[in-house]
Amino acid sequence: MLFLLIIITFTSCNDGDIIVTSFDFDEANLQSCAGDIGYLFFKINEGDTESLSFRIGITEQQFKTNNTLVSTFNGAGIFANYRIYDGTVTNSYFCNEVPPTTPNVTIEYLADSGTSTLITTALFDDNDGLETVDSNDEDLEGTGDKDKDGIPNYYDFDDDGDNVPTIDELDTENADGDNDPLTNPLDTDGDTIPDYLDSDDDGDGVLTRDEAEGTLDPTQIGIGIPNYLSNLVVEEDIVEEFREHNYDFDSDIQLILTNLVLINGDEEITRETLNMGTIESILTGNEVKTPAFPDN
Repeated sequence: MLFLLIIITFTSCNDGDIIVTSFDFDEANLQSCAGDIGYLFFKINEGDTESLSFRIGITEQQFKTNNTLVSTFNGAGIFANYRIYDGTVTNSYFCNEVPPTTPNVTIEYLADSGTSTLITTALFDDNDGLETVDSNDEDLEGTGDKDKDGIPNYYDFDDDGDNVPTIDELDTENADGDNDPLTNPLDTDGDTIPDYLDSDDDGDGVLTRDEAEGTLDPTQIGIGIPNYLSNLVVEEDIVEEFREHNYDFDSDIQLILTNLVLINGDEEITRETLNMGTIESILTGNEVKTPAFPDN
């Protein structure tokens, strides 16, 4: 959407001078800063003398899930403003703990009303090497949840919930040299169900999770070979708890302002829809959580 040149007369403070403002941020990149009171999103126009900013009281937790946050401007935790400066402004003006004293703000419009829509798109990766597929089949690396732990398979550290990481139950030796963990995944009991989807890897009737002598790591229990891989050992110690999981995430956001009304005295600027733009990888990292054990 192209913005028309805005010409505004300020009789009260400029003695009838004509103030010319472009209010053109089409080519400006959306930027952000995190602070103690939330996140500040802003754009600086091509001439570096005007800015449009939006603040909302959220934490980085907002960017760790796929979600859409719709908020109404309230002048406190959520507000927007449009400023004109008497000199060049840079992102340091917004992102420093103590803003610079220059340039000076010559004109400021504050949001009187409007709505913000903050859309977060997060990508998750359990680093097991399996390619994500578009399917809710619980036996595939998609949105299905094989072990009912609340974490979809495609970023579940342990797909079958046996407390043995998925990555340790695939083609761990890469014997065929193709670097494809699914070419020849481990199938200890030969039942055609690969270990990473098999809750009883050795087929001895005792769940892998329950062959860990009450611990949360079956791989550490056994003599010579872990108990869960030997059908000669059938000692059972019920474990109803999942071990700690972790996965990487990479989040993008899109910010849209609607029904925006910016006020300066008797003057106002209105926009029905203002797409502020996107920020890729606004937050990346590793999330650690222990999923709840299902009731049944």
